Order: sequence, then C-alpha cells, then structure tokens
Amino acid sequence: MDFAFCTIDEKEWRADDFFAQDESIIKIKRRNLKCTECDGDAWFRKSSYGNKVPHFCAHHKEDCNLSTSYEVVGEGDGTDGLPAADPDSGIIIDLGGLDPNYSVDVEPQKTFENSEARGQKKVSEQVKGDGIQYPAHLSLKNTLYKLVRSDKLYSSDTKIIIPNNPYPNLPEVANQLFVNFKDVHEGLDRQNRIYWGFISDAAYTSDGRLWLNAGNRRDGLSVSINPDITEEFREYFKVNESLEQLAGCHALIIGDCYYAGSGKPVIWCANVDLIVLRRYKFDA
Repeated sequence: MDFAFCTIDEKEWRADDFFAQDESIIKIKRRNLKCTECDGDAWFRKSSYGNKVPHFCAHHKEDCNLSTSYEVVGEGDGTDGLPAADPDSGIIIDLGGLDPNYSVDVEPQKTFENSEARGQKKVSEQVKGDGIQYPAHLSLKNTLYKLVRSDKLYSSDTKIIIPNNPYPNLPEVANQLFVNFKDVHEGLDRQNRIYWGFISDAAYTSDGRLWLNAGNRRDGLSVSINPDITEEFREYFKVNESLEQLAGCHALIIGDCYYAGSGKPVIWCANVDLIVLRRYKFDA
C-alpha cells in the first residue's frame, strides 16, 4: 500500500516520503495511521517479506477498495474450538501453558461459506442427559482469533470460565472481561482484564525492556514485556529477525493495566503463558 493517513498531522502520506522523515517523528506517527479509504488500522514497514521498499499495510474493513490479501503466520487459525450455540452454556478458556508444537509455518488465509470450520464438530452436538449444552473450550489463540474476526464475543454477556485463573478477581462476563486497547481508560488503572488489540510496532527502551506499542492511541498505550521473559518471548513467537516482524500483529494479554504519571497506560506481561500473538504476512 503506497499511502496512509496520519491522525497526528491529519495528512495523507506516501510511503517513501514518510520514510524520509526523521526517525523520532516516524516513531510517533507510525502508531497513528489509518487506511485512506476505510479508516482501518494501518502501519508502516521499511521492508518486509521480500519487499525491499518502504510501504504501508492495513487491516482493511470489509469491501474496502484497497483490501489486500494476507497469510497468517502460524499464531492460530481459530479452528480447534467453537463457542456453544447457546450463550448461556458459556466458554471455558484453557490456558494450558506453552505449546511444545507451536509453529510459525505460513498458511494461506482460508474462507468458509459458513461459520463452521471444516472437519470440526459443532458444539451444539455436545448434548448430554436432559439436553444440557456444555461450555465450549477455547485456547487463548482461538479466543484472540474470534475477537479479531467479530465483535460478537466482545460485546456479549457470555459467561467465561478460566480454570486455574492466575487473577481470581477477573470478571466472568465477556463484555466486562475482554478490553480492546482502543477502549482502555483510567477507570481500568490497576485492573486485571484480558486486554487485546492492534499492535503498530515494537521497540526496546534503554533499560532493555521490550514494548509492544498499540496503534491509534495518542496516549501511547503499550504492552510491557518483562525483561526476565524477553528472550523466551522472542524464541516462542519466532521473532528471530527484526522487531519489524511484530508490526501489524494482534495481541492478547491476561494482565493488569497501570497508568503512569505521564498518563501513559501500560499493560504488564510477566508470563509467556498469558500472552498470544496473531501475526500476518501481507502483500504490499
């Protein structure tokens, strides 16, 4: 994508002109980019996946004229769990720890004509006794997939159960438990939630801490990866080249939010078991 709109200076930028700016300016503006057509979250890449020229990418809205094809880089396709047909039956989120078979093999995006993944058994068939429907089981990867694809779960009053919950005070209703980065506010200061959303870029600070920076938040919301787990984080999520590999991803974290004195909201991540990413390979 050659152009993107910056909400900081309210200007439409060509990629090579954007890249010609001072690095300190790019750092701020790249976190505040939108598609010029559909207003979808956009981000800047100096180069990626064989494309050696600066360019923009975006998560386009449906029917956008600039929509581009993409492939998901192995962070889960959401096809090994499906919520129960009856919302009252709820969802069980299985934390499960690190997956030893975790892979970042690139797989093409698949489109299905109905909501049921191929080869998958409907939860509505899991009926026992007097016709009781039991809760569906989802991993964190599947949960992120469903949040990204639709706001149905995000806005629902579905009951959420997390066995071995590390934060016993987490809400048990979906529309209270899940918080998109765009909806974080000061009332959530020091509150544990499942936070998720769009990441525009990632960077280290001088103290060695890794930050995943949310897009389109002028207050600079970031996810802070504890230095004790940074290497484990990069190894597990196969960030073996540049941090540019994380640009444009979606992230989900079980943790607490803290508002710094500067007004910057920070979401703390101290355990790799409690974060998942969904990365993409885009055609520019």
